[in-house]
Amino acid sequence: MRGQFYFKRVRDQYLVTNDTGAYAFLNDRDFRALLDDRDDFTDETRERLKAGLFWTDESREGYLRRGEPALRDAQRYLLEGTSLFILAVTNACNLRCVYCQAHGTASARQMTLETAHRALLRIRDCPSRQLTIEFQGGEPLLNFDVIRYVVETAPSIMPDKAIAFTVVSNLLLLTDDMAAFFRRHHVSVSTSLDGPPALHDRNRPLPGGGSSSAGLCRGLERLRTHGIQPGAIQTTTRASLDCPEQIVETYAQLCFRQLFLRPLTRLGAAARHWDSVGYAPDEFLAFYRRALNEILRRSLRGEKLVEYQAALFLSKILNGRGVNYMELRSPCGAGLGQMAVNASGNVYTCDEGRMVAEMGDEAFLLGNVADSGYQDWIESPRCKAVCAASLLESLPCCCDCVYKPYCGVCPVVNYALCGNLAKNSGDRCRIYAGILDILFEYLQMGNPAVLNVFREWSDQV
Repeated sequence: MRGQFYFKRVRDQYLVTNDTGAYAFLNDRDFRALLDDRDDFTDETRERLKAGLFWTDESREGYLRRGEPALRDAQRYLLEGTSLFILAVTNACNLRCVYCQAHGTASARQMTLETAHRALLRIRDCPSRQLTIEFQGGEPLLNFDVIRYVVETAPSIMPDKAIAFTVVSNLLLLTDDMAAFFRRHHVSVSTSLDGPPALHDRNRPLPGGGSSSAGLCRGLERLRTHGIQPGAIQTTTRASLDCPEQIVETYAQLCFRQLFLRPLTRLGAAARHWDSVGYAPDEFLAFYRRALNEILRRSLRGEKLVEYQAALFLSKILNGRGVNYMELRSPCGAGLGQMAVNASGNVYTCDEGRMVAEMGDEAFLLGNVADSGYQDWIESPRCKAVCAASLLESLPCCCDCVYKPYCGVCPVVNYALCGNLAKNSGDRCRIYAGILDILFEYLQMGNPAVLNVFREWSDQV
């Protein structure tokens, strides 16, 4: 008896997947047999399909019982509660990135110690035992006093929780005292690195002139002197499209072992400047393919490089593991997985919801730490709306897609671009599907060396 599956033609075979994350490639004959519910397979194919829960000799009840643990593991994030709280401690910034939503003007706000304390008291009511508090901005080091206060105070306010702290910074304002503090309190640091100096400076200019890339390199050296190995993320603009190999080379030269190749999101400054910085999904996918090929080429010769977007997908594909990456969940992580608090204490469904607020639209506001609490936020109609709008099983364009077990949607971006939470803007869908096309092409080819690299990547998530 056949099980549940989705399918797609890939070259001369059919790719079949199911909600546990399992996949298989079948020739025409075997696919037709599966589709027609005929036990007309070789012993090897039958056992492969049974292992992936595409076929069963059991009753329907037995099949469901056997698939339950795998399905639970594939979506285990649904049982974990809100685990990420983003504190945007300022919306001021010392850079003028061409794609950012931060003001960096006279209208900039700073979170006060009182607001930070109230936020911690509210976060304490979250049922999750493991939390991450992430400091963002603007540039969060412009309000280091609040970072210091939260890191030093949160453990005493929430003694029953394991709290990880991370700072997302451009590093230009980093001092030795800050770096020593981060090391002493085990605060992880993430930065932005868009590529070679000329590209990085073009995407992330200093308002008074000078090189933001040079300042980033000074910050990296300072962190590493204090024993901190930061992470980095890359944002792809139109200027990035012609130099994927140079971007990978820059990461390798600066001793990063992980790249996160991100498409541009049409929010904030990126929306205003889209004609000069934006691109079509196919253009990003051509860039991504070249970059991934370069990373694989280096990995196959022994360099330890990981493309993290691919690793997230591969963790689901190869391990059936429910990765708690907010954009690749069903429902998405808005509210259920993360919440964002801005400098004034307003709480939003997610960081994207906060970005929409920076653009002047409070559609994703859940409350304020001064007069509402976690239970109010999680039960808010707005929180429920984004959850319902990101449930792939209920979306016509997603419910029967072969990539549904690995993918996700962002209702906030849909709202910002289309005016409707559930109306898919299309670009993000085409990009995710295109990346998965590329990965499954490699899996279909079955090169043992590449598969070994993919397994190593998937195990690092």
